[in-house]
Amino acid sequence: MATRRRTSAVKSTTVKKSPRTVVTKKSTVTTQSVNKVTPIEEVKVIETPVKVKPEVKLISRDLYLQDVKNRWQIHQFETQQLWQDLVKGYNFVFPYVTKSIEYVTSAYNKEFGTKTSS
Repeated sequence: MATRRRTSAVKSTTVKKSPRTVVTKKSTVTTQSVNKVTPIEEVKVIETPVKVKPEVKLISRDLYLQDVKNRWQIHQFETQQLWQDLVKGYNFVFPYVTKSIEYVTSAYNKEFGTKTSS
């Protein structure tokens, strides 16, 4: 199948054109330059405060070690309290979970029954 070829070439014609005469016009146009004056805005100066390092009294090594021990005891106490709360929550929820599991299994067995293989 022949495809049509698209080109942008223009076919030349056999008609000859007469040469044109070029006429130039000289004109003088006066232009005035307009200078626009823009007002200068005032510059706002914002002073940033200088940060000064606070003076801190350092504690001795013995006081630091005692502080670490105290914090560790507090951590131990709070984790023990958390564990006790979790055990109480488990004991509270356990009967409801077992009851719901029993209900779901009995409803499933009632609906679908247990199949015995022959």
